[in-house]
Amino acid sequence: MKRAISIFLTGFLAVVAAIASETTTAQVDASKRDYKTIRVTYPMGPRENASAPKTVMEISGGWVRITTVSNRIDPEAPVQATYLDYNSNREIKTATLKGDESIYTVRAFTMNDGLEFLDETEMIAGYKCKKAKAIINSNTMEIWYTTELGMYGSVQPGVAIPEGVVLKVVRNGNPMAVANEVELIKRETMLEPELKGAELKASAFNYKIQQSRVIAVNVFDHESIYFRDIPKVPQLEEGKVLRFANGSILMKKVELPEENAGYSIFAELSHYSEGDAYDRTGSIFVIPTARERSFFDGLLYGKESLPIYHDKERNPYEGMVVTNDYLPPLELMRFYTSFGVRGYNHIEVADYNWPDSVVFRQEVTDYASVLKGEVWVGAWIGNYSHDGHNVTLDIKYYPQQESTPKEVYPLFTTVNIMEMAGQAYPENMFRNDSLTVNFTVDKDLKDGYIRYISTGHGGWGGGDEFNPKLNEIFLNGERIIAYTPWREDCGSYRERNPASGNFANGLSSSDLSRSGWCPGTVSYPVYIHVGDMKAGNHQLKVAIPVGDPAENSRSYWCISGVLVGEGLR
Repeated sequence: MKRAISIFLTGFLAVVAAIASETTTAQVDASKRDYKTIRVTYPMGPRENASAPKTVMEISGGWVRITTVSNRIDPEAPVQATYLDYNSNREIKTATLKGDESIYTVRAFTMNDGLEFLDETEMIAGYKCKKAKAIINSNTMEIWYTTELGMYGSVQPGVAIPEGVVLKVVRNGNPMAVANEVELIKRETMLEPELKGAELKASAFNYKIQQSRVIAVNVFDHESIYFRDIPKVPQLEEGKVLRFANGSILMKKVELPEENAGYSIFAELSHYSEGDAYDRTGSIFVIPTARERSFFDGLLYGKESLPIYHDKERNPYEGMVVTNDYLPPLELMRFYTSFGVRGYNHIEVADYNWPDSVVFRQEVTDYASVLKGEVWVGAWIGNYSHDGHNVTLDIKYYPQQESTPKEVYPLFTTVNIMEMAGQAYPENMFRNDSLTVNFTVDKDLKDGYIRYISTGHGGWGGGDEFNPKLNEIFLNGERIIAYTPWREDCGSYRERNPASGNFANGLSSSDLSRSGWCPGTVSYPVYIHVGDMKAGNHQLKVAIPVGDPAENSRSYWCISGVLVGEGLR
């Protein structure tokens, strides 16, 4: 009996060993596998959420296809796939964009390139995995892969590809992809892509994907801003670039996206000199037309047609402050031209390579409720040069999480946009006085703030351009902020300023610190919290100790303020 049991156990163990041997062989020997396709699923969210997006990797015939599966269908999103061709070691990315435009890119990869193989192992989705490590763009990548499936496939395409199937990727200690399911499919799957459309370099391909959902509205395309004796515009015309104030102001009516609550909005301006060597004040703005009067009255009929604000000495300032029947221009972006970029790039300074142009970008999502539908957009550069400046302006909408557009109330702008048509400099507005703005809020506001831009001017040693000055703002009699607009980083932008003068002490003019601005940069808005605000009448005051004039030189401050908040019904 004991002998019989012993024979039985010996036979049983032999069978088990044979089965184990056959299974192992099947996993590593392609000729004995009973599956021809592997499908690996990597959840992109919580594993218990069946509807969460997933990354799916399919392997068959020496090819790998990597796609994203999601129940969230965005018709505007590009349809993308990544392929690995292990027969010729190529990575291929394809995309179909809006309008059925197809693009693709191809690059080579090298197996095991950059990998450090470690002794650790881990069971993942039922398979024993080995560990490798790589450093990619300063990121530490841990790659867990199995050789038990007898095929190759990596969800980390193009770089750090081991000889096996990758089931887990960890970047800087954070799991990026962890397989929870491996399906073995008996039929072969044709994974080789049909390449259609244009082949692009990887950088161009990635950029086009990133920009494919961006809505870009061109406002001005290489338009000149100058000071010349040109005919006056008799009336507004849609669809045309109109020039006012001797060509220093450009205006155009554009059609902006009506549904913009799900976008971040940016103003993007490209600028270069066509003949003006100096740094100049510039502004991108919108002209509100919701009230009886608008800034167009001044552009078409002269500065005297605008509402007048008087300081305590009865000096007049045209069109700068909100009234019951008038809204001042809403400033989107304040910028300062460089000293002669492109136009004066022939000036050689050791160790500097001048750029072809300067690009200014400013987020203006705060103004989403204004930047929709038909809008008059303007650009101004204060200059008296016959061959002045060249600008290209786009307003761009980038998809983001949807949000509720805010209420927007333009309150004041002392930027004398019509300077070249005689609009007053605000040189005495703040001298021993304050700018006082009386305004009405139509509805209760929540979490209100004032978007405030302030820059000081007076370009000599004693002028306010080079001397810090305290800005104080009072709302309904209470001081809500006191700060000094001052930029000490102007030297960071020397390479944008070829015509900037150099001094004996080793500095350049563009290096000098200034009151809230630098040549060749955007001036940053300051966000002044005012909290909840009741509907009704309010008063705001701005006080700045303006410097005294010196002979023909004068100091003045260009400020703009817009009240923004969530409207309550």
